[in-house]
Amino acid sequence: MKHKDPSPSVPGRPRPRAQVWAPVLVLLLVPAVVWASFFSGPGPVGPSADPASSETADAPGSAPSEPDADEDAGRSDGGAGDGRGDGDQAEPGSADGASAEAALNRSVKRFRAAQRRLAKRVSEQLEARTQPVSFRVASFNVLGDSHTGPGGNKPASYPDAGPRMDMAISMLRGNGIDVVGFQEFESTQHNMFTARAGEYSLYPGLSLGTKSVRFNIAWRSSMFRLVEAHTLPIPYAGGSRIEMPVVLLESTTTGRRAWFANFHNPADTPNLGNNARWRSMAAGMEIAHLTSLHAEDGTPVIVTGDFNERAEIFCRFTAGGVFSSASGGSTGAGCAPPASMQVDWVFGSTGVAFDGYAVTDAGRASDHAMVHSGATLTEGQ
Repeated sequence: MKHKDPSPSVPGRPRPRAQVWAPVLVLLLVPAVVWASFFSGPGPVGPSADPASSETADAPGSAPSEPDADEDAGRSDGGAGDGRGDGDQAEPGSADGASAEAALNRSVKRFRAAQRRLAKRVSEQLEARTQPVSFRVASFNVLGDSHTGPGGNKPASYPDAGPRMDMAISMLRGNGIDVVGFQEFESTQHNMFTARAGEYSLYPGLSLGTKSVRFNIAWRSSMFRLVEAHTLPIPYAGGSRIEMPVVLLESTTTGRRAWFANFHNPADTPNLGNNARWRSMAAGMEIAHLTSLHAEDGTPVIVTGDFNERAEIFCRFTAGGVFSSASGGSTGAGCAPPASMQVDWVFGSTGVAFDGYAVTDAGRASDHAMVHSGATLTEGQ
C-alpha cells in the first residue's frame, strides 16, 4: 500500500510517528537486505531466515522440507502473521515493513535454490564427460564403383557397385560398426549408402566434390553428433592435393568428444607410378596435425585409413608415443610392429583403449578386408 501525508488543510488526529517513517525505513531496508544476500555467503539473510532450510533445500535424495516460518507467515494474512492480535494493533507502517522483508527473504531463498539446482546439473554434465564411452570403429576401402563398372580393371566376378554396397552395409550392421572411415567411396556409392543406411551421418558427403567424397567418415547418428569438421590437403598420386576429413564427434549420451580422421595415401601402381615420396609427405602431415590436435586439450584422436604401407606407417605413427595401433605392437621408440599387418589401419591416441581387433574378409564386396576394433574413450581424459 502506498501512503500519502494528509493535506495540512484537512483537520484530523496527527498520524503516529512510526506510520510516517515506515516507507522511508522500507526503502532503506530493501537495498540493505539485497546487498547482504549477495555478499554475506550462504548464511541467513535476515533474523527470520532459517539456516537449516537454506542449506538443505533441493539436496539430492532429501525429503521435501517443511515450509519456512516466513512463508507460513506470508500465507496467513488473517491471523497473527498480519501483525494484529486479540487486544493489540501494530502500527500499519511496521506491518508493511515486516511483510516486505519477509517477501524479500523468500525471493532470496528461491534464487539460492535455483542456483543450487543449476550447479548440480552442470556438475552432472561435467561428470558424464569424464565417463568411459565404448563403440566400434572400422576402416573400409569399399572398392570404387569405377573399378567394377564399364571399363573397370576388376574381373567380371565382381558385382557392380549396387550389390557390393548392399554387402558393405550388411558388414557394418553385422559387426556393430558405429564409426567407419571409407576409402574409394565414389559419388554413386555415396548416394547408395545414404539411401540404404539412413542410421548413419556422413562428412564431407558430396559437399567438397567428387574427389573428396571418396574419403567420407560415417557415424551412427544415435551414438554421435557432429561438433566440428575440417579437412587436410593431403598429397595424393603425383602430389596432387585432395581434401581429406577430420571431424570432432560428441557422444549423444555422455557428451564425451573425440576427433576422427580418415586418409588414403597413394599406392605404387603401373598407372599411378611410384608415390613413395608423396606417401611420406602425407604421413608427416597427418601425424603432425593429429598430434597437435590431441596436444591442444587432450581430446582423444582416432585415425582410420588405407595408408598403402605396413611396417613403415606403423613405425611412423607410433614413434612419438602418442598413437598406438588397434592391431597391437609397440608404442614409442624401438618399433615392434604386430605380427600380422594390412595396408588398412586404425590408430588411436592416448585416451583411447582398443580391444577385439578383427580383420573381416569382404568377399566380392571389395578387394580389401574391413579392419575394425572396439574402442573406449577412457575415464578422465
